[in-house]
Amino acid sequence: PNAAKPEKWLTFLSELLEQEDVKTLQQYLGYCLIPTTAAQKMLFIIGEGGCGKSVIGKVAKRLFGLTNIATGKLGDLEENQFQAANLENKLLFIDDDLKTACCKESAIVKELVTSDGHMLLERKGVQAYQGTMYCRLLAFGNQSFNTLHDHSEGAYRRRIILNTKPKPADRKDDKFLVEKICKD
Repeated sequence: PNAAKPEKWLTFLSELLEQEDVKTLQQYLGYCLIPTTAAQKMLFIIGEGGCGKSVIGKVAKRLFGLTNIATGKLGDLEENQFQAANLENKLLFIDDDLKTACCKESAIVKELVTSDGHMLLERKGVQAYQGTMYCRLLAFGNQSFNTLHDHSEGAYRRRIILNTKPKPADRKDDKFLVEKICKD
């Protein structure tokens, strides 16, 4: 309760997102700290290139620790039957640059988001098994995740989409911003 406010982090977020979206992001990151998929949501942060979206992912990696994070492409979860097994016992999956091409389906992504803690997983050369699954999904991109064939309400109600503010014309990029935020 006596911890100082993380001023650099809060300033960064206020320049990137609307205030109500900052609260949503903070709530989602808190949700990712506990091993549950009870909220049945995934988070997308969408905005133009160079606005700072990826900083959130880099800070999350430091906050959660690399053993609790998986990284990759959201579309690969649908297209490669073995990818989901890499998320077993992970708190968070981060896709730092959403593909602009559509996936054919979204069944695996929907199952990950709504998993009740167990999911049928496959690894090469190993019999399929029930794995422990509570990994939440966080993705950054210039446009949202789209599927060719799944336009159901179920596919969209699982998504929280935050749109970034435009990059201020006078902003000077700081390649050490993540380090400064994490020290704050």
